[in-house]
Parts: sequence; C-alpha cells; structure tokens
Amino acid sequence: MIGSALREVCGDQAALGLTFIEPARTAPRYRLFSIDDRFAALVEDAIAGTSITGELVKVPDTRLKELLASEPPGIVQAPVELADGRTVSAAFGDLARLEAEGHDISGFGSFAAYTRARRTRKL
Repeated sequence: MIGSALREVCGDQAALGLTFIEPARTAPRYRLFSIDDRFAALVEDAIAGTSITGELVKVPDTRLKELLASEPPGIVQAPVELADGRTVSAAFGDLARLEAEGHDISGFGSFAAYTRARRTRKL
C-alpha cells in the first residue's frame, strides 16, 4: 500500500501498525489532493498527471479495516501503478468531490513536501 501515512508526516508508522518497506513513486499520470490537510488521495489524470512520491508500507489484515474506516468519506482503496511498473493499493477519490472539498497539491510532488511547505511557509 502507498499512502499519506508517511514517516515524515505521521512520525511513528509502527504505532499505526504499519511497516515501512521502501520509498516509491507513482507512474506519471496521477494528481494528488489534500483533504483537511490530514489526508491525501490520488486521482488518475493521463493528461495533467505527474509522478507522486510516497512510501510503500505493509498493513496487517487486522489493521486494514480500521485504517480504511478512518479515511474521509468518498476515499477508497484502488490500484495505482508505480514508476517501476508494479501495482499497489492507494487512497483514491472522485475528482469532482476532491476539487470541491480538497485542494490539488500535485505540484508539491508528495504529501510530505506539501506538509513541510505548510509548516515553513504557513500555506
């Protein structure tokens, strides 16, 4: 699974029941949205998409249902292609809903870079 529970963002992935595997990048066809500056979700966009940096984590089956239930309404798990061709699961949302309720942070390249910019520049 690739997601927004990045080590830089959440601090202790192990406390969430996650095991860090490796850094990863999506294929260059996704947009990244922030929801309430606490969650992130992807949408596929073959024209305006870019490669988004994240982290692959292992989520035990015993924690998966609970973690998915904590996602904002409208966010679901869906397959995402990584830059190296592998397919993993990631948080996805509906474009119209994300544009209305979140904001596009694709230009930052990652949720971690966005949160870092918010801290340093008061976005």
